[in-house]
Amino acid sequence: MITLTDLQHRFGFTRNEVALVLLLGAGLAAGTLIRWLRGEYGTGGEIPSASSYAASDSAFAALSAAADADTIPEAASGPPHAPARKPRLDSASIDINAASGGDLEKLPGIGDAFARRIILFRGEHGRFSRVEDLMQVSGIGKKKFQALRPFVTVR
Repeated sequence: MITLTDLQHRFGFTRNEVALVLLLGAGLAAGTLIRWLRGEYGTGGEIPSASSYAASDSAFAALSAAADADTIPEAASGPPHAPARKPRLDSASIDINAASGGDLEKLPGIGDAFARRIILFRGEHGRFSRVEDLMQVSGIGKKKFQALRPFVTVR
């Protein structure tokens, strides 16, 4: 059996270097065992074939092309855990004084956090008197406002 001292003499490693090599080897072995136990190599510990990678690549290419066209083809809809796309905004403008959080999230660049900020601002300061007042909400500057301007109104 090879001991720590044998490795040091045989390869000219210092004690710390031998310990590092042993630690890395143990980590590699543990990671391989865990992946095999989880079944990530398929049944019986097999390594996936190149054709399974090719199928993934073609699905990714289809999704990339669909993103450019702003549609997702049915054949490449992606895994079930993929995030849902943001609903598109209809041609009608959203009244920022009456919009719910869900309505505000339909606006470009507005997620849950910005929707809550707008509603909170509206609750603290009252109704927006003009669309430009939206820039008073924390995080909405000129650039974000310019993106929102065509889609919002004040009634």
